[in-house]
Amino acid sequence: MPPFHPDWLVNFWLGTPFLNMFDPHAVLIFLIVVTVMIVFIQRKNHTYKQEFAADENQFQLLLKKKSVIEDQMALLDKQKMQGEIGEDQYIDRKNEYELHLNNVKSELIRFT
Repeated sequence: MPPFHPDWLVNFWLGTPFLNMFDPHAVLIFLIVVTVMIVFIQRKNHTYKQEFAADENQFQLLLKKKSVIEDQMALLDKQKMQGEIGEDQYIDRKNEYELHLNNVKSELIRFT
């Protein structure tokens, strides 16, 4: 029956001053456990960073939506002052914009 380990590997392990004090199989198991722990921690941190980035992107999008709605409301007021739209149309659009703005503000509250 052939040996399980090559002679050069056994000679290397037993000939090295520090390594010959340890069981090679125990060292291998220890290295595998440490490697698995490192990979697990890195994946966990990567997932957390992705979730944080997604939340930050959603927050920025909501801020942009709020800004656009407020700009549209200001433009609507300006159009009413200049007589470009009627009173009924102004009220309908303003109510729509206020509804959207309130929805965006309620979503923004989640992040504060």
